Amino acid sequence: MPPSDDYRALVCVTTCQRLRFLRRYLPHFARFCVRDPRFSLLVALDGTETDTLGFCEGWEVPLLYSDAREGVGLSKNRVLERYPDFDYYFFLEDDVELVDGSVFPAHVELSRASGIQHLSLFECGGVRKPTGESVVAGHRVVEGLFGSADFGFYTGAGLSEVGGWHPRFAEYRRWGHTEHSYRFYRAGLAPAPFTVAKDLAGTCIWHYPSAVTRVQGVPVDGDEIAAPERELIDQELRYVPVQTLSPYHVNDVPLGRPSRLAGVLDRGERYPLVVGRERRQSHSDYHLWRFGRATTLRERARALIAATRDWPRNPALRDTVRTALRT
Repeated sequence: MPPSDDYRALVCVTTCQRLRFLRRYLPHFARFCVRDPRFSLLVALDGTETDTLGFCEGWEVPLLYSDAREGVGLSKNRVLERYPDFDYYFFLEDDVELVDGSVFPAHVELSRASGIQHLSLFECGGVRKPTGESVVAGHRVVEGLFGSADFGFYTGAGLSEVGGWHPRFAEYRRWGHTEHSYRFYRAGLAPAPFTVAKDLAGTCIWHYPSAVTRVQGVPVDGDEIAAPERELIDQELRYVPVQTLSPYHVNDVPLGRPSRLAGVLDRGERYPLVVGRERRQSHSDYHLWRFGRATTLRERARALIAATRDWPRNPALRDTVRTALRT
């Protein structure tokens, strides 16, 4: 890669039936993209939802949406087909909360320095069946066979070589990210299917709501891989062309700087588009993130008290206390 910082990257938040999460978390993505013009923001909606379309139109957020729901893999394919010319792509699920936008240029820099063309990011410890750990371009990197699709970084060149997400998973409206990651590994574009700069995990808050789509009657193995995806992994595919099935559309907002949405953060409130109980619950989760990042006993105590005050029955609060007591 040339040393120039002149590149174009697309930050795409994939969503389906979760407008409440867009209201909570999207303003922070918008503010980052406004501050760094190398990055453009896009929401990719799997299906057509009037309230989500209205939200994006009203806040001047670029939106790509489809006539039918076909799962997140096909949603990403639509993005690649419609916007094929970016140097880098970030695909994030709608329950990922951004705290520190430096995570985006850090991935680009890590990729350029190492030649790794696909990186994942999720909560520390999320890599399953780790295969190695090293320091790459100043980052502590862990490699493994399995992981999640919360946050995925891809070079445009790498996607051109391995292709898109397999259309078979439109039948189930889920799965497919593991098979896609294995293609990067087989092509020599990544040292493992899942490569994570684990020191960057604290730049986001990782939420775990219930899945939008549940599939019955499909076996899942001990690696948490569904049978149809395991079959494709075993085929050792090297390339699958970017394919779309359902017709899709974009709203009238061009890619650019979503300054109107970013501006809602100017008054200092972290969750300005939600109110009441939902805002208190959001703050509780944020305070728990602060608890995990605190370096002194006083900071930890303050964060825990604030999290309890905002949402005494927060399920994550109990888990945090149990973990703290064990350590």
